[in-house]
Amino acid sequence: MSIDLDRLRTDFATADLDEADREEALQLLLRDRRPRDADLLRHLLAQETAAHREGWGVSEAMGLAALLLAECGREEDVWTLWEAKNASFDTMAGLDGFLLFPAGIAGTTAHVIAAEDHPERHDLMAYMSEYLGYEKLTDEDVREHLAALRTYHEG
Repeated sequence: MSIDLDRLRTDFATADLDEADREEALQLLLRDRRPRDADLLRHLLAQETAAHREGWGVSEAMGLAALLLAECGREEDVWTLWEAKNASFDTMAGLDGFLLFPAGIAGTTAHVIAAEDHPERHDLMAYMSEYLGYEKLTDEDVREHLAALRTYHEG
């Protein structure tokens, strides 16, 4: 099956995508991601997350879905990215912590701090604090690392 990206952009919620379809869609989005694709990417990452709760390892599609969503730069996507990172032991180890700062360090951190009622707030804040303290990250570090991940996936 060949993915029609334009059609998928409009009816992704009802599309029945298997692992190969998701991978093909993500490869197309790697070359042609648009600002309005955030909802589609969130959907694809949620499907990858569900699949990874049942298996071993971290697929290329999972890493690519997380990267493309992070590149959208929306602070609220930190929750979807955190859920993906927590899908399994392998995704916790295999998905890069840099992906958890889609709106930069200050913007994403402020969003998490403000989400007082979110059930994952405490765990995510603890992870982010430890990650930032250990790595001494800057927004430039995050941008450079995401660019390197993109280069890897484009390679």
